[in-house]
Amino acid sequence: MSKVIIIVSFGTANLEGLKVIDDFESEVSAKFSKGYHVVKAFTSSVISNLLLNKYGRVVPRLEEVLFRLNNEKYKEVYIQPLHIINGNEYNSIEKNIKEYDYSFNKIILGESLIGSGSDEENYSCNLICDAIKENINEKDNILLIGHGSKTINYNVYNCLENNLKEKGYKNTYIGTLEGEVKKEDIVKSLVKNNVKDVTIIPILMLPGNHIKKDIFGSENSWKSFLENEGITVKSVEKTLLEYREIREYYIHKIERDLFKR
Repeated sequence: MSKVIIIVSFGTANLEGLKVIDDFESEVSAKFSKGYHVVKAFTSSVISNLLLNKYGRVVPRLEEVLFRLNNEKYKEVYIQPLHIINGNEYNSIEKNIKEYDYSFNKIILGESLIGSGSDEENYSCNLICDAIKENINEKDNILLIGHGSKTINYNVYNCLENNLKEKGYKNTYIGTLEGEVKKEDIVKSLVKNNVKDVTIIPILMLPGNHIKKDIFGSENSWKSFLENEGITVKSVEKTLLEYREIREYYIHKIERDLFKR
């Protein structure tokens, strides 16, 4: 077998998160069993080492996988990143694989979940909102929490917020772990609107420390901060790759990219 699909993420040293990746890898393997070998890789050497030292689990870095595949004479490589947007981490993958342009007959980097272009962005935002609707009612006060960064384009988060509001979920708020929209900003908005309870839904790809500690932890988390302000919190810890609709969309993206080029 000379063709391979690589499922690549920043990484997780959380076994629950690793199982989510393992399960998705199995689904991709089942879909493309005729002709493609499927493997996973991390981009973070720190996370790979943590996982090895804590649990004895080996997940190689993307560079290691590409080096091995080249030595083993693979001809075609498709890389599917488990990133929500085409941000800095995605761009880093794109840069790192350029040195392998002439090592394989074909090397393809798939899109992030949101993708690029307004049509795909709107479709993806709609898909995410349809997926998370299983956890909410129209009358709920909904707080979506994404990762964010100092350099990220917040159009994606605005798209999610607007999409939910258009679907009838009028009391929707967006917060980020990093970047512009902080806990204090959200509390000001909630207090201003006399909100007494919220349902927190993470817009993160995998379970891990961001979920367990930063969002829902007992100390210094979003949940504890809101509760200290007298706001009741309902926790939805399900992450994006745990939704069937999201996994199916990734598989659709892979299939589309494999057979359109």
